[in-house]
Amino acid sequence: MTDLLPRIWTLLAEGANPGRERSPFTMLQLATLGLDGAPKARTVVLRGVDAGQGSLLFHTDARSAKLAELRRDGRAALVGCDLAGGLQIRVEGTASVLADQARRLAIWQASRPRTLILYRAPLPPGTPVDAPADAHPASAASAAAADDALDGFANFAVIELRAEAIDWLDLAADGHRRARFVREPAGWQGNWIAP
Repeated sequence: MTDLLPRIWTLLAEGANPGRERSPFTMLQLATLGLDGAPKARTVVLRGVDAGQGSLLFHTDARSAKLAELRRDGRAALVGCDLAGGLQIRVEGTASVLADQARRLAIWQASRPRTLILYRAPLPPGTPVDAPADAHPASAASAAAADDALDGFANFAVIELRAEAIDWLDLAADGHRRARFVREPAGWQGNWIAP
């Protein structure tokens, strides 16, 4: 069990590594509590992992419902699954909007331009439209925006999930194994649990 937690963090870090091919842990499911109290789930792209701090980063549109949900109740869970390897990782914790504007700007500037296009969209996510094209920036505006390195930055939010519990499930052919790690004041404490 001693090498399992570092292995989990390595798998998550591989998911957040933009210079590599996508890993099964690049696109995770984020579960939150909606403003109506009902569960909400959607896919987010893992953008950063800090095993030492026990935190994970993802970006979102500041106009999105998930941001309002997380500001109201920061409890959230991220779930990733490696179907080929038979692994599932669930991270539960408290999510918050990154308040450090210098760090937010540095993350924006380090992002690939094509990943920032959606923040230039004229409408907030979830707005009803007559046709899909209505939700995209006009091509002339897009060309001008490409020259403005900060166009869309006002809509760019970085969410940091501080992990409080990690659940690992291995669906190995020779027997399923499951472990749970909980962050305690003295550090992470883990134990095996029934799958």
